[in-house]
Amino acid sequence: MEKKRPVDTKFIAERITKLRMEHKVSEYQLSLDLGFSKGYIQAISSGNILPSLSSLYKICEYFDITPEQFFSGSGSDSKLLKDLLKVLREMSPEEQYTLYHFLKGGNLSELKDQVDFNPESPAELPPESDS
Repeated sequence: MEKKRPVDTKFIAERITKLRMEHKVSEYQLSLDLGFSKGYIQAISSGNILPSLSSLYKICEYFDITPEQFFSGSGSDSKLLKDLLKVLREMSPEEQYTLYHFLKGGNLSELKDQVDFNPESPAELPPESDS
């Protein structure tokens, strides 16, 4: 039987505190902004309680981060990076590879001379040149 790993209340408390400090918001203000009782965030920060899943989502939304970013400790992406990711997601796989090759310093004329790109099979990406 697999042993369950307990939730690290200290990590959650410290992460929320760090986010609050970065955004210069008090425990009291964060509680009020999210519609919680005035001592809710303080109780989480002191390790007395854990936030519910829906409360954690509200906290992440407030700080404009994903739950993955909350737990990985990485901050939110810049607006520029978010815009770039949006554009990349709208590109075809071939366009993405061409841009990747260009950014890595590849010569686009060399790319056109390589094997035909098959967007259905990403494993068959043309090899990067070492130039």
